[in-house]
Amino acid sequence: MDLTADTPETIAWQQERVALADAALAELPAREGFVRSVAAHLADTHRHPLVRRGGRWFQRASVRDSDDQPVVVVRDAPTGAPRVLVDPNALSAERGTMVTLVDVSASPDGRMLAYAAAEAGTEQASLTVVDVETGTATPIDVPGNALGIVWLPDSTGFWFTTAEVREGALAFLLRQHLLDAPAPEPIAVPAGVISPAIVVSPDGRHTALRAGNTAQRFDWLIADGELVPFLRDVPGGCTGVLHGDALLAVVDDGAPRGRLVRIPIATAADASTWVELVAESDDVLRTVAVVGDVIVLGFLRDAAAQLRLLDLDGGPLGDIDIEPGSIGEHPVGASHPALAMFVFSDDEISFVHSTFRSSWATYRYVVSERRLEVVEPAHVAVDDLTVTTISATSSDGAEVLAHVVHRADLDRSQPQPTLLWGYGGFHVGYLPSLDAANTAWVRAGGIFVLSHLRGGGELGADWWLGGRREVKQRTFDDLYAVAERLVAEGWTTPERLAVKGESNGGLLTAAALVQRPELWAAVVSDVPVTDLLEYHRDPITYAIGREEYGDPLDPVEREWLRAVSPVHHVVDADYSPLLMTGGANDPRCPVWHIRVFVDAVERAQQGTARPLMRVYDGQGHGAAGVSDESARHADWLAFVAHHTGLHDEPSAVGAHAEAGHHG
Repeated sequence: MDLTADTPETIAWQQERVALADAALAELPAREGFVRSVAAHLADTHRHPLVRRGGRWFQRASVRDSDDQPVVVVRDAPTGAPRVLVDPNALSAERGTMVTLVDVSASPDGRMLAYAAAEAGTEQASLTVVDVETGTATPIDVPGNALGIVWLPDSTGFWFTTAEVREGALAFLLRQHLLDAPAPEPIAVPAGVISPAIVVSPDGRHTALRAGNTAQRFDWLIADGELVPFLRDVPGGCTGVLHGDALLAVVDDGAPRGRLVRIPIATAADASTWVELVAESDDVLRTVAVVGDVIVLGFLRDAAAQLRLLDLDGGPLGDIDIEPGSIGEHPVGASHPALAMFVFSDDEISFVHSTFRSSWATYRYVVSERRLEVVEPAHVAVDDLTVTTISATSSDGAEVLAHVVHRADLDRSQPQPTLLWGYGGFHVGYLPSLDAANTAWVRAGGIFVLSHLRGGGELGADWWLGGRREVKQRTFDDLYAVAERLVAEGWTTPERLAVKGESNGGLLTAAALVQRPELWAAVVSDVPVTDLLEYHRDPITYAIGREEYGDPLDPVEREWLRAVSPVHHVVDADYSPLLMTGGANDPRCPVWHIRVFVDAVERAQQGTARPLMRVYDGQGHGAAGVSDESARHADWLAFVAHHTGLHDEPSAVGAHAEAGHHG
C-alpha cells in the first residue's frame, strides 16, 4: 500500500487510525475541561487593528457572542458603532463549509473593500469587492489562489497575486483589478521567486516587487507592465516602504540584526549612495513606515517587540510606551521580516498587542499628537504568573534562550508537568503572548516553555541562518539543550516533559521523537513534514521548503536532508507516546507525511504506546473559528496532560480559566 497516495485503500487505512485516535482521546477526562478553557481564551485572539481609510475605520472584530470568527466592520469614527460588511460566519453557513478570510483591504478613499476568502482550509482563495456605502458584493473571477491585495493610491483598483500549479511547479502572476477599466495583462514572476508582494509608493509613482518566504528581497521594480531590475544584485535581506524617490529599508547584509537605510531608487545598485539612518545594534529591526514626517520603526529586543519613533533623518524621537511582548498586524505572537508590526495611514498606526500575562488588545496611536489609545482592552489578564528566562548551552556551545511560564503558586520543590514548545525555522521568531492553548495548560497547573531555537528569527539573520539547510541539526540540538536544562534545574523530569511543535515545529518534534526518545513523556507533532527526501512531490511544499531545508533533487543537498529526515531514522526502539495531527486539506504539509511516519513508528515500536494519528476533515494548516480551534487544541492538551500527570479531572483543568468575551 502506497501511503503517499490518496487511494481508497490508503484513505480507509487513515480512517481506521483516526477512529482509534478519536476513541482514545475521547476517553481522556481532561479533554472537555480543556475545550472550555481554550474557548474562554480564544475570543481575544481574534483581535485585529483598526485601519483608517479616508474618513472611515475598518476592522476585523467579534461583535456578537455568536461569532465563531471575526467579521469585517466599518465605523465612521474610531469608537463609532460598527456596521458589518463581510461575515464569514454567514458565508460558512451558506456554503456548508468553513469559509475563512485570508486577506481584507479597504481602498485609500474608504469607498470600496476587497477581500479574499478560502474554503475548508484549502488556501484556494477567491476575490470579492464590496461597495462600502451600499454593501453590494461583486465576485471577481480570477484563476488560482488570490493573495496580497494592495490598492492603488487613487483607489481606482488594486494589485494582487495569484498562485497556480503549472506543469508540476508553483507559479505566481502579478495582476491588477481596475474598478472602471479592463485589467491589464498579468506579469509573470520569475521562476523560483516565491511569496511575491506588491509595494506602492504613496504618490503612486513607484511600484516594487518584494518577495521571499524567509529573507525578503526587493529585486524588481514594476514599470510599464514589466519587471525592471532593482536590488537584484545586492546581497542580503531587505524590507521596507517606498517614500518619495527612495526605498526606506531595513537591510541585513553585514548587519544581521538590521540597519535602517535610505536607498535612492535611481542609484539603488550603488550602495555608496545609500544613507544610513540607524546603525546596527543589539535590537533586531523588523518593520518601518513613514507617517507624516515621522518614521515608525518596529524592532525586537530580548525576543519581545517594541516600537520607536524617528525623524526623517533617523534621529530618535522616543519609544511608544507599551509593555514588550507581541506586537503585530495580526494576533499571531510571531515576528518575521514579512509580517508587518502595524498598519498605518496619514497620521496614525494601529496594532494588536499581547504578553504572557494579557490577551490581545487593539491599540491606535495618533502620531502627530503622540497619543496612544486602547481601542479594545485585553479581557483576559493572568496576573498570578511567573516568567523566568533560562539559557541552555547547545551542542556547539551556542547559548539558547527560553521563557519558562507557570502559575505563581507552582510547587517548585518537585518536578512538574512541563510542555516545551519549539519552532526554529523560516526566520520566524515566536514572542511572548497569551496563546489560548498554552495559557490553558498553564492555568491548569503546568509549566509552559517557549524556546528560541536557531532557524528562528528572534535574534536576527545569523540566528536564522545558523539553523537551516546543512546545519538544520542545530535546531534539534538547541531543543534538546533546553530540555536537558529544564531537567537539570529540577523544573521537570523526562517522565513529566512533553514537547510540541507545529509545521516546521512538527518536523522538529518528529525528529525529537526518533533522535532522543528517552527525553519525552509525550510528543505532539502538528501539521509536520516528516519525509525530507520526497517532499518535492508536492509543488507548494517544495517551493516553500527547498530554500530552508535543501533540495531533495540535488544529490549533495539530498544527503544532508537524509541525515535529519525523521521518517528515515525510525528504528526499533521504545518510543514515547506520539500524537500526530493534521488537516485533510492542508496544501503546505499534506497528511501523507503523517501517514508514513505513524506507520513507521507503529512497525518499530518496542514499547507499549501505539502512536495516535488525528486528521481533521474540512481543515487545512490549522483550524479556524472558536469551535474548531478549541476542539483541536483540547485533543493534544488532554493527550499531553495524561502522559505528564497533569490534572485528569475536567473541573481541575477549567478551574482557572477566565470568562470569554467578544469585544
